Amino acid sequence: MHRIRKFFLKQQPVFITIIAVLLAFVIVGLILAATGRNPFNAVYFFVRGAFGNMFNTTDTISRVIPLTIAGIAFLVGAQSSVFNVGIEGQLLLGAMASAVVGYIVKLPAYIHLPLMLLAGALAGGLYALIPAWLKTKRKVNEILSTIMLNYPATYFTHFLVLKVIPIEGVVPATPFIEETARLPILIEGTQLHAGVFVMIMVVIFAYYLLYKTSLGYEMRAVGYNKTAARFHGIPVEKRMNFAFFLSGMMAGLAGAVEVAGVHYRFLDQFSPGYGFDSITVALVGLLNPFGVVISATLFGALKTGILEMSVYSGIPRQLTTLINGIVVLCVAAKDMLGGWYARIFRGKDTYEAQKEISQ
Repeated sequence: MHRIRKFFLKQQPVFITIIAVLLAFVIVGLILAATGRNPFNAVYFFVRGAFGNMFNTTDTISRVIPLTIAGIAFLVGAQSSVFNVGIEGQLLLGAMASAVVGYIVKLPAYIHLPLMLLAGALAGGLYALIPAWLKTKRKVNEILSTIMLNYPATYFTHFLVLKVIPIEGVVPATPFIEETARLPILIEGTQLHAGVFVMIMVVIFAYYLLYKTSLGYEMRAVGYNKTAARFHGIPVEKRMNFAFFLSGMMAGLAGAVEVAGVHYRFLDQFSPGYGFDSITVALVGLLNPFGVVISATLFGALKTGILEMSVYSGIPRQLTTLINGIVVLCVAAKDMLGGWYARIFRGKDTYEAQKEISQ
């Protein structure tokens, strides 16, 4: 019994997050029941819509790819106490830059595709250096600056596809990229593309960087305590600037992969909110690269499963936003859930004593 309690206490952050997500779905189920809808019927169509057949499953995976890469973008920043809320704007600029390189440049595929992805990553990284400079040199809160910088990126890309490089069509867009700049489709007749391998490399790279290198150790040390890190000789501002740049590069790469693997051009209203969703994905994934993959799978399934659920159950698609919001609230309340969790596995007296000591 002692070993079981010890295991559950050691893995408390994981179980608390799982409980928070389950609690969110229970709350949504109660809301559906209160409006006269069958929550179990809704769950059935949701699962069928996300994983019911090969097409739905691959569609879900294709949405997991940008969510994971963008989630890693937020993660690498947050690990260094850099809260990059401007991932959406960096993703859009990365997508636009990659689309331009994709249709203007004429090169062999083995050069063209990497160059296109690199262009997207650099566009996002360079744009992220603006809030980095504001943070480290002018002490401007990065949450405010990155939120505000989403708007110039959004309207700049909107202006480009409307006035500068538009093509005739219903939706303003850039010309299609060359075949040599496209990620190959892995399963014919589906949307599953080779970007899944890019995603895997990004996850492995982030894990190796953060947990297996001295640079990653210094980045995490800055995230834990800037004063202590500075006392031990770590160049705090340089590590934060690097975290900003790397976070922006990941965000730009997410946009570039979407262009190369899904749309083959930049469209107006390009992103369905991947940059904003990435924050929730990273937090639910406990700011761990592998946890982000699991979390992104959940939110990718939400985006695909909710469509079939709305068609067959009569539930509005806006429910996705409701679920996202409730999940965020439940995860934000994990300290309260952690108190209950600790009471169960430690006992009330032990928990109260440790709480007094921590205060």
